[in-house]
Amino acid sequence: MDKILYVSVVRDWTMYERCLKGNPFLSGGELCPIDNREKNEGVPVCYNRFLASRPKDESSWYVFCHEDFELKESISALLNGLDTSSLWGPIGAATRVRWGIYHQWRMLGSVEECAKDGSNVHVIGTPVPVGTPVETFDCQCLIVHSSLVQREGLLFDENLSFDLYVEEFCMAAAKKGIASRILPIPARHWSGGSVQARYYEQEAYVNAKYPDDCFTGTSSWILGGKPPLGRRLTVAVKRVLRKI
Repeated sequence: MDKILYVSVVRDWTMYERCLKGNPFLSGGELCPIDNREKNEGVPVCYNRFLASRPKDESSWYVFCHEDFELKESISALLNGLDTSSLWGPIGAATRVRWGIYHQWRMLGSVEECAKDGSNVHVIGTPVPVGTPVETFDCQCLIVHSSLVQREGLLFDENLSFDLYVEEFCMAAAKKGIASRILPIPARHWSGGSVQARYYEQEAYVNAKYPDDCFTGTSSWILGGKPPLGRRLTVAVKRVLRKI
């Protein structure tokens, strides 16, 4: 069975201890924390440094996850035999076209979410079967096999810092014909909250990088510079309805 490496960029070590280091469901895997307290580097810089450090002939699953992402079940059996040519994650987003014109944004896959103090526990997303395709994953967790990274030269965009780096990773992979698929995993993300101003600056960068594409994100319905007419009309209608 392939190794499982859990890669997290860490600033809050108390939270990391709670969610990863002290988590019995990670037994048998290898924890790969990256201490980011001093330099506070962008997450993609840290992730790429990790990728550059790995043996070229390694056969492992890389689980890139936040320091506050808590698995509530072992994923060893789930990963065994899983398609290594796809990206995997517990929750992502996609848009379904209805009646040829209406675009319905959907958050697919589900996880628990709560505040950092454990309050306000609730479930977000929609449960779906293993392998359900999405356009992008949320940054809280991305699972990719080392062989796919090596074969396709996959890297994170270091122009992004703390937002949208996983979404952009999925977008770049999709341009290479690589699918992103949901792997249902019981988990909790200890980081419910609102989108910060920094997010919108990085969203503008992603939109400029993909001027002729359109993807769906968990926090951004439209990523990329050229949404189709139906999606633009849907956005316009929803804006009008909010004002009524």
